[in-house]
Amino acid sequence: MKFISAALMLAMLGCYSWTAEAHGRKAIKPKFDPRFVNEFWNGGGARLPGREFVEAVQAASLTVTDGRGRQRRLVLLSLVSEFALSGSGLWELFLGNLRNITFSRREGSQDHLANHLVARLMTMPNATATHCNRLSNRFGARCVPMASPIFNADNYGYKTSAYYGLSFVKVLTILDALTIGVDAFFLDSDQVFFRNPLPYMLARDIDVLVTGDCGARDDETPSARFPKINSNIGLLYFRSTPMVTRAVNEWLFYLVRKARDRRPVLDQGTFVGAMETISTDVGAQRMSVAMLIPDFFPHRCMSPCGCDTEGLSPGQLGRKLYRTEGSACQPLFVRKWYHFHVPCNGDMNSKATTLQKLLRLYQGVVGPVNSLSDPFDAL
Repeated sequence: MKFISAALMLAMLGCYSWTAEAHGRKAIKPKFDPRFVNEFWNGGGARLPGREFVEAVQAASLTVTDGRGRQRRLVLLSLVSEFALSGSGLWELFLGNLRNITFSRREGSQDHLANHLVARLMTMPNATATHCNRLSNRFGARCVPMASPIFNADNYGYKTSAYYGLSFVKVLTILDALTIGVDAFFLDSDQVFFRNPLPYMLARDIDVLVTGDCGARDDETPSARFPKINSNIGLLYFRSTPMVTRAVNEWLFYLVRKARDRRPVLDQGTFVGAMETISTDVGAQRMSVAMLIPDFFPHRCMSPCGCDTEGLSPGQLGRKLYRTEGSACQPLFVRKWYHFHVPCNGDMNSKATTLQKLLRLYQGVVGPVNSLSDPFDAL
């Protein structure tokens, strides 16, 4: 396969780094110590998933039927820190929202998305996930610790080892799930859902799906390349295939090499290059990628009310949507939303407040959360 460094560096030049909370900050760059990398990658490669993670994923996995009638097993994944559990309410809001996305299983029982979430808790060595599980189990979710001395109980400072370590945890968590043999549906916790996204994902015969900026595109046709527009890796769907697993492993390895060279990079800026290095080499038949339509999967960095690409041709920039005089988003566009992600929205308290407002908006102009969800076959 092609040498990964060149492709990744080219992708990084055209990718926006989603560190909005840090933009404009006149912080002194701390001295970077790459030794934490050994917590994620040993001499032989990525560290294998531990027994606790394997058991949690197996217990949480959901068997579904995709759009071509094939059975798949999937798991929802997320990250949480000790600091995030300490008071903003964002984590409980995220889990409570997933619990409200209910669906019927084939035999008639009721289920919800939070039952199928496994969260990696970033914590110190010898710590347990007891507190995280106490908060999360009542929603149906499970916590598994990811220990490293860099993950203390404070908020992770800009460009500290912990700041970069978040990327390692995210990519390794996805890789661990794929290694176990389940599809990985990764979600940042600063988002809420209004409709069940699984029917949308499963209807697409595509190996890697990601959200992105406001621009017209096709998310149904398998391709070896993403559209030339910024991605947003706060929502990612990976099928568990050999080529996808290889691509995610290469993604992690690139993070490792850059960190060991004391030139650390983030997962956001390297995602597209890592995926396309493999997909363009083997072709879309063996590894396909697509970027989800922004009308359905908006984020706050594009605009307060999402994006409209109706009637536009692929490649054209979409229309960013703003609040009307009544300080509300237009119902015509709100009805399309599957979720809303707020990566560019300040600290966790601010994010929680914004997400609560979006939930109230949706309930006011559309109706109850989950009322527009499509059915799907969950075994």
